[in-house]
Amino acid sequence: MGEPGTLIKFGKQEHLLRLQAEGALYLNTPEYFWQIEDEELRGDPLDCIAKVARGPKIVIPLPDGKQVSMEGEWIYRMYPPEPEKMNIFCMFALRPLIEGNFPIDTRNFQFGDYALFLINPNEFMRRVQSTLKNEKINYKADLVEYVDDKYIGELGPFKKLKKFAYQSEWRLVCPEGPSGPREILIGDIRDISVILRSDEINELIKVEFEPINSRDPSGA
Repeated sequence: MGEPGTLIKFGKQEHLLRLQAEGALYLNTPEYFWQIEDEELRGDPLDCIAKVARGPKIVIPLPDGKQVSMEGEWIYRMYPPEPEKMNIFCMFALRPLIEGNFPIDTRNFQFGDYALFLINPNEFMRRVQSTLKNEKINYKADLVEYVDDKYIGELGPFKKLKKFAYQSEWRLVCPEGPSGPREILIGDIRDISVILRSDEINELIKVEFEPINSRDPSGA
């Protein structure tokens, strides 16, 4: 991540236990997120869209001087080619230097009653990269950038609307999948992770910054 912090995966206890014991990363497709209707928790019709355009409502003048309006803005979505072959794995990026990132927004707890907390995210990244390299899987991993909710332009898998910023996502994206969801096993990660209850995580995690010692006046 290049800054102080770690990654957290919220989910059901049985899924997180398997993630911990086998390193089982479950990657879904954008089509999955397009179809979910859960008040914009997982569901996002613009997730991984290649490009989005918007326009104002349309007003039509009538011969009698009145006007008829078509309410609401229109949105044009340009879909990526072969979205069924794009696979995505998401985790919450704990970034204590970013304002509003900690304590963790409790809306994230709706993803599951438990959370897998990485105590060595760099080693996790190393194992992910090693597995993908050995299996010759093309990938990109990065933090998601959150843009204005009225954004117009290119999106892709690493840009989302600001209303989702509380999810603070880190994503692993594999663009050349087998057409549908896929699972990647990176091996046992019990040595670099712990599982906590989601509703206790803000109380159990302590973010502390060591004070910077002032320079010795003697110059030593």
